[in-house]
Amino acid sequence: MVGSISFLGFGSGQDFNKIVDALVEARKTAYIKPLEDRKANINKKLDTVGTVDSAMSAFYSTLRGMDRVNELMVRSASSSDENVLTASADSNAAINTHTITVNQLAQAATEVHHGIQNDLELHNGVTDQTASINDSGSDKTFSYSYNGTTSTITVNSGDSLQDLMNDINNASDNPGVTASIVTSNGYDHLVLSETDPDPSLSITIDPDNDMTMNGSDGTTDFTASSFKQTINASGTDKVFQFRYGDNSPVNLTVVTGSTLEDLKNLINASNAGVNASILNDGGTGSGSQHLVLSGDDTGSDYSIVMNPDSGTTLDGTGGTEDFSNASGVFQETQAASNAQIRLDGYPSSGWIERSTNRISDLIEGLSINLSGTGSSVVGVAVDTDAVVEKIQEFKDAFNKVRTAIKDATKYDTSTGEAGSLIGDASLQIIKSRLDNLVSNVAPGFSDPDDVYTNIEQIGFSTDTLEGSETEGLLKLDTSKLEDALKSNPDAVVRLFSSYFDGVTDDSRISFASSLDTATPGVYQVEVDTDNERGRFKLNNGDWGDWVSLAGSSGNYSLTGMSGPEAGIALNITYAAGTGTHTAELRLRNGIATSMGSEMYDLMSSSGPISSSKKNYNDVIDGIDNRIAAEEDRLTLYEDMLKKRFAQLDAYMSRMTQISQSFDSMVPKWE
Repeated sequence: MVGSISFLGFGSGQDFNKIVDALVEARKTAYIKPLEDRKANINKKLDTVGTVDSAMSAFYSTLRGMDRVNELMVRSASSSDENVLTASADSNAAINTHTITVNQLAQAATEVHHGIQNDLELHNGVTDQTASINDSGSDKTFSYSYNGTTSTITVNSGDSLQDLMNDINNASDNPGVTASIVTSNGYDHLVLSETDPDPSLSITIDPDNDMTMNGSDGTTDFTASSFKQTINASGTDKVFQFRYGDNSPVNLTVVTGSTLEDLKNLINASNAGVNASILNDGGTGSGSQHLVLSGDDTGSDYSIVMNPDSGTTLDGTGGTEDFSNASGVFQETQAASNAQIRLDGYPSSGWIERSTNRISDLIEGLSINLSGTGSSVVGVAVDTDAVVEKIQEFKDAFNKVRTAIKDATKYDTSTGEAGSLIGDASLQIIKSRLDNLVSNVAPGFSDPDDVYTNIEQIGFSTDTLEGSETEGLLKLDTSKLEDALKSNPDAVVRLFSSYFDGVTDDSRISFASSLDTATPGVYQVEVDTDNERGRFKLNNGDWGDWVSLAGSSGNYSLTGMSGPEAGIALNITYAAGTGTHTAELRLRNGIATSMGSEMYDLMSSSGPISSSKKNYNDVIDGIDNRIAAEEDRLTLYEDMLKKRFAQLDAYMSRMTQISQSFDSMVPKWE
């Protein structure tokens, strides 16, 4: 601070800074320390609220994983012969056994080319076939082998590509190779081909690695790396054509110099539903390399047709390999076919067909994967262990919420220690609302219409032993739960996971659907066919407004428009003019479903947890403001003390000087 006093006592020799510091610290202890202590206490409360909130969030996640029947009703499927098929089941699969016979697997089409018949070796090329390819000033050699015989051609200084072609063709030791020149894209290429094509043989360039036409000493490189085996040595673009399934024919442009690998890549890049690969059959010669086309899809609709519109110009003429549809060029090694099965002997003649080996539309809720032919017995059962595990997870997650609330609100009479949130109303609200759902009948369930109406009937209880470590927590008798699952698994799962599931006691006033705007519970329904209207009454409530029936006589629908029944839809098959009919509707929500909805409300921005967080944060903000104000006052107080002690210091300094002056005027006697 500008003008502030930092050092006191220089004039008087007294250390007034210590006195100021002590007075400031005393005031801080009296006015600020209590506020800081209170803030620490509120922060502790806020941390505890966070602990409860975290436990509630984990419980909510657990509930979301089991608040629908198909999430909790875990069913398993077994196969007596997994070499024939494997199976899996969801909650819609009926508990049963089925015999499935597989006559044929679904297969994808496969076409295999007969292999490279005429080995076409294409050189990289030169810009002028009449220009010299040997400027070394001395003779060089070009060599190749075929059918076990090596031919070495002398390339004189100044010879051109045309000269080399003629020398190869006219050589006395030519073992059966024809040389030609093809022009493409401004380059002249030397092509070596078999005079009499033999797929068991192939041409080898520079077999002994001693060729002197190797790109050095003014020569053009004719070593093996400068040649490639091509399927198009014609000098013009050619077309490879095929069709997959019902699609239009695919026409691929194959440029001069393309290799079998290039053709494979062109097919795969076309994204036509066909995968191309190259098969090496392990034989000798060019014919050991086969182009293979395989369909991506199984089923008889996905055949591969080669050259469907006679559009393939890679036909074995004019310096090309034959990829046309000529006899024997392609062999269908696997036909596109459907899977053929029988279910429990049906049909007695013929087969049920599917285009894939993964079948999920044969039996509701059951998926089967075919892997071989033969018969297998498929059994569907409830996976009791998996259901028990999910219900145990429910218990554990619920108990963590209860434990967090218990720890936050406990009071130890022996030590006098209290939880940081003892007396907190928000936690009492949460505990009360969750306890009601655990202890009461599930919404919309009633005895004896429902086998189970509360979780106590399937093995749950609350530990009421005072002083127990688990006092107030849920306990689960897994043996009782397993017995209930064996006896009636659907009833157990409904008790936990029903979601606006409705049932009536009159088949002619039947439940159709419900939105989550409705209130689960037991309703009385009254249908007046004379006036074509209907209404609902939730038990212990009042009758709702009359609502006009939609539809026509014998095919009515009734939809609740407001009140607790808003969103409930019923189908009514009573004819017009048949009087008044009544029914009981049970709109059921399971324990997990109801708790999930309750947790969502409790954790919402308007719920007690959010309210507590906001209140405590508001208190902390208020304390921070008060601390800031007290710190400002403390700074002013310190400045005031320093000024006063500075004045005292100056006064004492003057008194000392006066005293010393008087002393100097008094004579000293010896």
